[in-house]
Amino acid sequence: MHARVHAQLTSQWINIMGLDTFILQLIAIVVLVCIGVMWNSFNLIATIRMQLKTKGIQTMILIIFSFSFSNVILVLSCFAIVLFVTLDPVFMCTKIEAHHLILVYMWLSSSCVSFWSIALLSVLHCVKVVSFSIGCFNALKKNISRITNIALLLICLGSFLLFIPFFTLYIPKVTATNTTIGINGTNVTTNTSNTTTKTCPLPSLSPQISTPLYTLLYMSFLCPIPLMIMMTTSLRMVIHLCQHVLSLSKNQTQVQSLDSYLFICKLNISLVGVYLITLAIVSIFFILKMLELTVSYLLIIFGFSLYCIMTAALLTASTKKLREKFWRMICCKETKKQ
Repeated sequence: MHARVHAQLTSQWINIMGLDTFILQLIAIVVLVCIGVMWNSFNLIATIRMQLKTKGIQTMILIIFSFSFSNVILVLSCFAIVLFVTLDPVFMCTKIEAHHLILVYMWLSSSCVSFWSIALLSVLHCVKVVSFSIGCFNALKKNISRITNIALLLICLGSFLLFIPFFTLYIPKVTATNTTIGINGTNVTTNTSNTTTKTCPLPSLSPQISTPLYTLLYMSFLCPIPLMIMMTTSLRMVIHLCQHVLSLSKNQTQVQSLDSYLFICKLNISLVGVYLITLAIVSIFFILKMLELTVSYLLIIFGFSLYCIMTAALLTASTKKLREKFWRMICCKETKKQ
C-alpha cells in the first residue's frame, strides 16, 4: 500500500514540476554542492597543512578549519535531506528512521558552528582593529586569540549538545484513514475510506521536552544572537574606519593602515551579507510553504550551497597563503609575481 501511494505521489509531483525542469534543477544543485564541498575542502586541507608547519595554535587557522569543516558537513547533510524529501515525500507521514535523525542533527549543528564561526571572526577582527580607552577592553585585546580559541571550542561543544533532543523526534499516530500530504504546496489525498480527511501529522519532540521553549532556544542560537554579534562588530569597525579617514594625513604608513582596515571591513560586511542572503532564501521557502504555494525543496539546498561557496571564496581571497595556493592549484604556476 505504501509503495503504491509513494509511486502516485512521486509521479504527480514530477508532473507538477515537469520532468525536464526537475532534472535541470537537480543537475544545477549537484554542481553547486560539488563546488561548495571542493572549495571548503581545499580551505580545510590547506589550513591543516599550515597548522602543521607552525608552532602553537593559530586562531585564524582554527576558525577557518571549523568554518570549512562545518560547511562541508552542512551542505552534504542538507543535500541528503532534500534528496530524501524529494524522492520520498511521504516518509514524514510514516516513521522517522535513524539516518534521517542523524542527517537533521548534522545539518543543524554544523549550521550553528558555521554561523558562529563568522560571528567569532567578526569579533576577532573588531577587537584587533578598533582601539579602546577602557582598561578591561585593552586586556581583552591582548588575550583575544586565547579567548576566541576557547569560545570556538565551547561553541562547537554547545552546538553538538544543543541539538541532541532532535533524536527524540517521532511521528504521532493518526487514527484517520484518509491522509492529505502536501508536496511543494500541492495537497495529494489518498482515499482508503469515507471518513474525514486529515493532514499528515508534523513530527513531535519527546513529551518531556517543552517544544516552544526549546524551539526559542535553538532558533535564538542559530540566528538572532550570532547576527547581532556580526552586525554590532561590523558597524563598530565601519565607525572606526570613518574616524580613521577623518584623521588621516598624507603619511604612507597611515595609508597602508587604511587599506588594511578597509579590507577587513569589506570582508566582514561581505560575510554578513552572505549570511543575510541565506536567511532570506530560507525564509522565503518557509513563507511560501505556509501560504501553501508551489515551491521546491531544492530552494533550501540552493541557499545553503550558495552560502558555502561564497563564504569559502571570501575566506580564500582574504587569506594570503590560501589565495596563493588556490591560484597555484588552478593555474599550475607561481603567481607571486602577479
